[in-house]
Amino acid sequence: MRKLLVSLVLLTLIGSGFGQEITLKEAIQTAIENSYQLKASRNLLKSKEYQFKATKGLRWPSLTFSEIFMRTNNPGWGMMNTLNQKKLDMFSSSNFVDMRTFSFPSPTYPEINNWQTKLEFQLPIYTGGKISTGIKMQKKEYEASKFDLERTKQKVIYDVSKAYYGALLAKKAIKLAKQAYKSVEKHYKTAKSMYENGLAIYADVLRAKVYLMNVKNKITEAENQYLVAKRGLLLAMGLDNVDPSQIEVVGELKFDDSDKPVEFWQNFAVNNRPDLIALRQRVENAKRMAKFAKSDLLPTVGAFGSYELNDRKNPFGTDGRWWTIGIALNWKIFDGFQSINKYKSAKEIYRQYLNQKKGFEEFVKFSVYKAYAELQTAKEKLKTAKQNLKWADEVLKITEKRYKNQMASMIDLLDTQTMYDKISFDLARAVYEAQISLLELKFQSGALNKEKIGGDK
Repeated sequence: MRKLLVSLVLLTLIGSGFGQEITLKEAIQTAIENSYQLKASRNLLKSKEYQFKATKGLRWPSLTFSEIFMRTNNPGWGMMNTLNQKKLDMFSSSNFVDMRTFSFPSPTYPEINNWQTKLEFQLPIYTGGKISTGIKMQKKEYEASKFDLERTKQKVIYDVSKAYYGALLAKKAIKLAKQAYKSVEKHYKTAKSMYENGLAIYADVLRAKVYLMNVKNKITEAENQYLVAKRGLLLAMGLDNVDPSQIEVVGELKFDDSDKPVEFWQNFAVNNRPDLIALRQRVENAKRMAKFAKSDLLPTVGAFGSYELNDRKNPFGTDGRWWTIGIALNWKIFDGFQSINKYKSAKEIYRQYLNQKKGFEEFVKFSVYKAYAELQTAKEKLKTAKQNLKWADEVLKITEKRYKNQMASMIDLLDTQTMYDKISFDLARAVYEAQISLLELKFQSGALNKEKIGGDK
């Protein structure tokens, strides 16, 4: 797919007249690689992964290293630092404590230096389930974010597919306009020949010529609309620096019907739509949040320890070496009912999420039902458009024959041609709308990446 991107960029840079052909499959693959929405979602997912890993680290002991230099004349700190350096005796004590009763001189309160090198550890033993619950919550949030990414991917597929079908419709409009030009050109030649043979008035020739020029303008308009549609497709693909004139959208604008009932799509959506699955996982997290808050009502137990070096002159010096190890229990007996109210709040939030989940499930079913109904409407319009084109073709042939036999005017013929051209485009639009309706149904059902879309040209 990078080769495709490079090819497109190179075509833009060199201004080649050769067009890069793009199928729906290629457009979707390029969009998945280049979409800014997907890149942002992937970044968010990676962030959730790191948060999950960080939370798992709470099970491990924490190890802290510190190097502290202190100079003080505070007698308490000075005496303690001297003791830590193993240099405190009866005589040095008299520098900090008044011991004149024992015939020692008055204290001088000297300035004492101390370099302290310390290594400390802490290990949680019991936290009331807070750590284990927190890890489960982060894991579930990480998994929910995967489904968020999947839904974003489906949205990208939807946008690219819609833009692709729009480009095919615009391309079809060019073809129809050129066909109309040929038909009107034939009318013009017929009118001119009949005028030269005295079978028609000159006004018929002029009317046909004016209509011919208008159709020519329609071709130019259709070509510009095709460029606009290709530009929209390139933007949906994440290629904002590519000239739309250098690409050619290939494929046939057709409707791939689906005969599955609405119940199938609704059940599929309820079981497979990624954003609904993500919401269900977050509802589970809301339930765990109540357990997480409840842990504040329980005691915590942890182990701790340290090893330190103290020296008067040098960092990492070893005048005094000491170690400490212990275990502690902490229990917040009363906090003004903060913990109990946080626990009650978490339970209410869980109930809120339950109701949101139920409401969203019903909304998903409704969205699928609406998309399905619109698909049935589009299919009926397509059926009507096909029948109308058959009738319009028959009327045009009859009118052409009547004009040649001087039984119909040029106005009648051109009006019939106008009707035929409109119905021809209406059929193309009906095919487009039916395909877009099916695309919408698949998107609302969460089925866009469950079935093959597009294909090789």
